[in-house]
Amino acid sequence: MIKRTGVLTAIGAAVAAVALAVPSAVAAPTSWTVSPTGPFTGSAGVTVLTDNNGNKIQCATSAASGTLPTSPVAGSPAQLASISAISFNSPCTGPFSSTWSVTTTTTPAWQLWGLDYTAGAGSNSAGLVTGEIRAIKAKVSGSSILGPCTFDVSGKVAAKYNNPTSGGANGTLDTNGGGLTLTISNKVGGGCGIVGATASFAGLYTIKNTATNKSPVISG
Repeated sequence: MIKRTGVLTAIGAAVAAVALAVPSAVAAPTSWTVSPTGPFTGSAGVTVLTDNNGNKIQCATSAASGTLPTSPVAGSPAQLASISAISFNSPCTGPFSSTWSVTTTTTPAWQLWGLDYTAGAGSNSAGLVTGEIRAIKAKVSGSSILGPCTFDVSGKVAAKYNNPTSGGANGTLDTNGGGLTLTISNKVGGGCGIVGATASFAGLYTIKNTATNKSPVISG
């Protein structure tokens, strides 16, 4: 028979070993470094707006521009960029042979907020900023065999910024995935009958500083 004290000792040792193996939580940055700062541009290939019913509106290209703030940036979280303009090619395509146009509202500007930073992570293994794009507002208009439809999209989406390789121009802002959803409202027209109440947005933007044509490096 195994003594009770021996069993308890063994269990205690196992628990302690597991506890030591689990890394402690890392606090989010309270100060961020951005280089270079100033105006930037962003360009993406295919972007997709998907509502909660599974309907997809796909645009072949998208372009954006904005400003990166003077470094260092204090805060946890912190606003790391203002997106003052963003456009999507027209027409975009959707279900039932539908065609769409997207008109964005960037007054006030859309905002990139940094929530966390992981050194050595990301698609280029050069550091990864985890955050959100906030203050999103756009109007989507289209028509299909079901009729015309116009609706508003607003809210925020999860985003990740992948730092570039050293001196490179391959830094990317990625909105694929994440648990945040945009709100769809003000639906007008017979073609809106299939449109859901929320949506996700997927796009991959290559970000470049306007003056240097190189991607900024953001770390916390």
